[in-house]
Amino acid sequence: MGPELKKAIQDLSLRMRLIRAAQEGEASTNLTEREALILQQLLERSEMTVSEIAESWPNVSESTISLTITRLWREKGLVSKTIKPDNQRITLVQLTDKGRQTIQKYLEQQTERFNALFHAIHVTPEEKDALIRICTRASKFLDEYLSTMQNQPSKP
Repeated sequence: MGPELKKAIQDLSLRMRLIRAAQEGEASTNLTEREALILQQLLERSEMTVSEIAESWPNVSESTISLTITRLWREKGLVSKTIKPDNQRITLVQLTDKGRQTIQKYLEQQTERFNALFHAIHVTPEEKDALIRICTRASKFLDEYLSTMQNQPSKP
């Protein structure tokens, strides 16, 4: 990555984060980044075990993920936890209706921010198509990268 692209990405990222912080004061979902990502995982997969969620978080301990899930369950009521009847060592996690509404609102706010930005800077249809291709390719690469990280032994 050249210095111009690096600077452009850092500048855009900073400004998007500043806008997000300002907007969160208005209509916040009160989610940390980790909480939002866990809720988004559950929205995509419907039901997961704590271990399955933790596996997608390289370099974060399962106990940290478990504490986050417990906070989402006890304090915020965004997930439900169920002990699997045939194996009591396994806890299944699902979104509650409130959790589904919260993550959908969060994702809608995120989409609105990008739509407003793209509208304001007059993104052309060709630029939009290029962005879609780049984002799709980057997502595939990151899926593969995360998969290889999950298969590596944990660091002590």
